[in-house]
Amino acid sequence: MSTVLICADRSNHSDFALEYYLKHVHREGNTVKIVHCPEYWANVRPMEGPTPARLNELIAETNANTAAIADKVKTTLAAAGVTGEFVKLEGKEPWQEICKAADSLGANLIVLGTRGVGTIKRTLLGSCSDSVMHHAHCPVLVCKHNA
Repeated sequence: MSTVLICADRSNHSDFALEYYLKHVHREGNTVKIVHCPEYWANVRPMEGPTPARLNELIAETNANTAAIADKVKTTLAAAGVTGEFVKLEGKEPWQEICKAADSLGANLIVLGTRGVGTIKRTLLGSCSDSVMHHAHCPVLVCKHNA
């Protein structure tokens, strides 16, 4: 039996990675953990960004988005007849939290989508999938969606 960690966000790329896993990789008996690392605005300094009231609104929006992702993923898993657990991660850098979660949950595989940006954009903006591939202690399946 394997523990599979599948990364989720609001993108089509994330949806494709989950669907790909369910269609081509999933085996009866696998433990499925869906992880999401919301990007909170809590580390914005007062001189750099929104007022405390706006900051609270942003946090509420982020929490609502996280709940929507959890609901969508649970619906997708149920439609496929797969049981899984949604795990909300906390941290500043999603790739680091994904790698930590993989270690702490004993994942045998990490599945995630990628935007497929070019070398220059990836160098300037960074790439979550790239960082996970280079730092994870288990195999990583990166699913590129060409839509």
